[in-house]
Amino acid sequence: MPIDYTNTKISQYDEFLKAIKDVGFMPLSNNCIHFINLSALTELEEWHTGLESDPWQWRIKVEADGKAAYAKLFDKKPGFISLEWYPVFLAARRKGRSFREIYSQGLISNDAKNIYDLFENHDNLAIYEIKTMAGFTKETNSKYESAMCELQMGMFITINGTKQKVSAKGDTYGWPATAYSTVEKWAGEKLIEKAHCMNPEDAMAEIVERIAEFTQSPDPRKMKKFVGF
Repeated sequence: MPIDYTNTKISQYDEFLKAIKDVGFMPLSNNCIHFINLSALTELEEWHTGLESDPWQWRIKVEADGKAAYAKLFDKKPGFISLEWYPVFLAARRKGRSFREIYSQGLISNDAKNIYDLFENHDNLAIYEIKTMAGFTKETNSKYESAMCELQMGMFITINGTKQKVSAKGDTYGWPATAYSTVEKWAGEKLIEKAHCMNPEDAMAEIVERIAEFTQSPDPRKMKKFVGF
């Protein structure tokens, strides 16, 4: 029986980690099926303070600590998946297929493929590097955003730390930028192997069952949109 978080408020990072472990996955904020989310679990005045109690900082820390994945994972919006549930989502969304196989089926855009191809020669790329290397400009930024969302929802790339720009002299400058890697690089062989050993249909059923434990009678169409399969 899952823990009831209906009237719960958390204010500490450790409490957030426990919630992620208890629930298994959650969006950053409110969503189309009103599933439990970090915004609802916290007080509005705690956000963007820069303090340890700031939930906006937790999204960075939880990924850096290797406790959960953070990326655009639910209805094209940011969220978290615990390490326990990560292989389940990976099995459900990829269905045992590689990126190349899915692309060959016409299910991935050329813009997304162009970005994904960059990671063949780079383990970790910041936003500014991806845009430059893939040739995106201000005029085509919407295509960039769409392709990045596509790759994250498909669980092919994920947020993996931050990077700063480096000057010609080798000095770092500017604000740290979000960086990405392939899911294989971030998750490691153990989690990937777990996903490969799961039946996709069983994985999908497990996710749907988990959602039902925290959300009453979600609309089937909205739930499909939320979970990404």
